[in-house]
Amino acid sequence: MFDFAICALTNLFRIFLVDRFVALFLGQKKGKNAKVIVCVVFFIINTALYWKFHTAWINIFSNLMGICAIVRVYTKSVKTNIFVTCSVYLINCGCDVAVYSLFTDYQDGQIYNQVYAVVVLFLILICELLAEKLITIQKNAETAQNFPLILVPLCSIAVIWFFVYAGTYVGREAAIVSLGLLVINFLMLYLYNLLMRSVSQKYEAQMLEQKARVYANQLEVIRQSEEKMKILRHDMKHHLNEIRLLAGKYHAAEIGKYIDCMEQSIQNPDEMVSSGNVEIDSVLNYMLQKARDKLDDVIVKVILPEKMKHAFDMNVLVGNLLENAIEAAVQTDRKYLKVTMVFKRGVLKIRMENSFLSVETENGKQRGRQHFLTTKKEKEQHGFGLKSVEKIVEAYNGTMEVTPQKDVFCVNLILYMPEP
Repeated sequence: MFDFAICALTNLFRIFLVDRFVALFLGQKKGKNAKVIVCVVFFIINTALYWKFHTAWINIFSNLMGICAIVRVYTKSVKTNIFVTCSVYLINCGCDVAVYSLFTDYQDGQIYNQVYAVVVLFLILICELLAEKLITIQKNAETAQNFPLILVPLCSIAVIWFFVYAGTYVGREAAIVSLGLLVINFLMLYLYNLLMRSVSQKYEAQMLEQKARVYANQLEVIRQSEEKMKILRHDMKHHLNEIRLLAGKYHAAEIGKYIDCMEQSIQNPDEMVSSGNVEIDSVLNYMLQKARDKLDDVIVKVILPEKMKHAFDMNVLVGNLLENAIEAAVQTDRKYLKVTMVFKRGVLKIRMENSFLSVETENGKQRGRQHFLTTKKEKEQHGFGLKSVEKIVEAYNGTMEVTPQKDVFCVNLILYMPEP
């Protein structure tokens, strides 16, 4: 009965790892109910068949069908299902063969110590963590810091082998130790998932909070502009009478000065950008107001169409670049920032210049991109922003050039976007 309990727990944990493998290939599944039902049915049938028959062919068939059913929840493509099912099963089968062929004289139909099943499970866990690390590195993801976690199952395997082969614990004692290590590994993986989810939610919450501040700021800018326009409309008849009197006296110079005064009266100092694109204007006005409060020289040139696709991506890109540029420029005496955004014939050109503290390396050269990566105190949050910028540039088949020039730091981006 005790061996059956360990067998059931190891099989449950293994199905959990199988689902993680499938999610690595196909992405996270939003609907969880169907996946839970499939996993539970897979667990019950697979455990019962293994414990009843101990036959390799039955075990192979039940595992393939169960993995195939899990993959089916993620995708309806037959080719994808076959590929992912075979890939995941081969990893599981490889770990099984590695352990049982090296440490037992395997015979089909024979029951072996369930300690070996625990060792197999730890090997599968190591493979899953390595696969997750490799895939997330290729995707340029910044949240996968799971390489040290591999030490946990490795140490667990070392402890089991020491107890078994040193003769410290045998039989049920070794199984109890294995069971304890199995629970520790499961809790470790569960807590790691909770931590990663918490970090992701915290970052999303910060982005939403900033977006709310951006829109609130833009609404205030629009309200102030409308208030000035109301005042101008109310006093328009007086202004027209004055201009008519000046025109009757042929005072052209005074008419020009009077019109300049009218223009200044309706200008909103908080509205630094007014391209007509509300979403991009919002983030630019919000960030540039912060720049104007902290910096001495702020130059802006923005020429964008009123309707522009993928405004969300542009907000993330511009917001992160401006935040980095302002942070670097504040630390200098010049306190200089220049922003240029021009969209023409499907090509968006962005150039940001800011003063920065030049740092020389041992060979006398300036740290260009390295300095760009380490100007902030909170380097982890800065890494999130820079990765977001690089992903957006890559998504639009664009280019990003970072060039320090004496005391001015330049970032040039070219993105290819469809005409609105």
